[in-house]
Amino acid sequence: MSLNAGNSSNISHARVRECLIEIGATEDDYQKIDNIGAVILIELCKVSTSFVRSTYKRLWSPTPEEEPLVKLDYFELYSGLNKSVSISSDWSDPASKLTPACRVMVCGPQNSGKSTLCRYTVNKLLEQHKTVLFLEGDLGQSELTPPGVVTLSVLREPLINPPYCNRARFVSHLSLSSDHLTSESYCLGVVSPAQVMNEYLEKMKLIIQKARKLHGGNAPLVVNFMGWTKGFGVALHADVLRMLEPSHVINLKTNSPKDLPPILELIEIPGILPESENKIQKNPVVLDIPGHSSPASTAGFQAFELRHLALLNYFSPIYSSASAIVPPYKIRWCHVSVIIPDGIEEQLAAYTLNCCVVALLSGPPAVVSESGTINIVEESSSSMKCLGLGIIRAIDINEKVFYLNTPVDKSALDQVFVLKHTSLPVPHIPSGSLPMPYVSNLAASEILGMGSRSQRANLKRRYHAVS
Repeated sequence: MSLNAGNSSNISHARVRECLIEIGATEDDYQKIDNIGAVILIELCKVSTSFVRSTYKRLWSPTPEEEPLVKLDYFELYSGLNKSVSISSDWSDPASKLTPACRVMVCGPQNSGKSTLCRYTVNKLLEQHKTVLFLEGDLGQSELTPPGVVTLSVLREPLINPPYCNRARFVSHLSLSSDHLTSESYCLGVVSPAQVMNEYLEKMKLIIQKARKLHGGNAPLVVNFMGWTKGFGVALHADVLRMLEPSHVINLKTNSPKDLPPILELIEIPGILPESENKIQKNPVVLDIPGHSSPASTAGFQAFELRHLALLNYFSPIYSSASAIVPPYKIRWCHVSVIIPDGIEEQLAAYTLNCCVVALLSGPPAVVSESGTINIVEESSSSMKCLGLGIIRAIDINEKVFYLNTPVDKSALDQVFVLKHTSLPVPHIPSGSLPMPYVSNLAASEILGMGSRSQRANLKRRYHAVS
């Protein structure tokens, strides 16, 4: 028997007591649980269950000497929900003053509390509205989807789970009547816009246009933006502010050099795009509130670990067990087109795509290549929406087919005509002693060239030096 923490807003104390009595627990057991939102697992067993992860803390369980038939494993996220979700008046007051038709953009440096504030703001707005629109502009730490995408989502229920436990459903057309956790997305395939700033702004413009169209139905819009607040990050903030024209901007201040310039000054700063393309009509209401400057991430995880957990959560349906991947889809080259990074020669496309996380994009049907090679195309952002991610498990050169694993529903795959190469890592699944393709435990240092490439910004490539 289990109680899903994601639905904890619908779980009453009476229901928890009823479940405990049903499995034979006593009233004393119930009294020891003081936070309904933290109840994750109630299990019938004779021996103690193992920890989900050492980061989770077992707050209460019977002593080993008792050896009870009923064992309750009780976990709290973030070392105590009561403490971690304690909202000060500095944060609660702005959320309570938002208007029904607000467009709220949350800004601030990394680790200043943007994601937490966005979740709180969404949950407060859902107290008065049936639907809230949530726009994710942070490629590296997405709230509802895997990393590497910009997303507009429909929310109808409070956000209770940590980000890596959410799994939004991708669709090609989003509406206000869409189900909870339904998202329309564009994929960039990277965790930072630093190398793809123009493409990032192009896709943000498309998703903002969609958001403003749906926002016309008086559904509040909350925008979570990235924490890159220096250099070109300031220019990207300026461009997105002018695109969005928010009614409110909540700027988290940490009293450090990483803080953004004053928002009304930031709007006037030249961006990446030509000034003629973006010009704000009305200045937003700016709410400067204190953020937190703690370097610790959610539940003690670093940013790259949170991304890895999000990918694990997304791809979990393709693993039938801890040591087996479900059979892949067999896709003929002539049925799809592919997008590969600039500079990769066409004859190396198969090597580039093999063992790679790819974005599954909608788009025009593939044009059959007369030579029978992989059909490589340029990306058309407006028509190529992201319908999910997949892993190319293998490529058969002789049969000219891709073997693709993906959690995307088969019905949605009928709309996929383009596979886009991404730089997202294939998630590592602990497999014990059994080997798994492409996700082994072998250390990268044991094979020359197996590790990830490190970038050296101070060293120029040969063609840069020549020019």
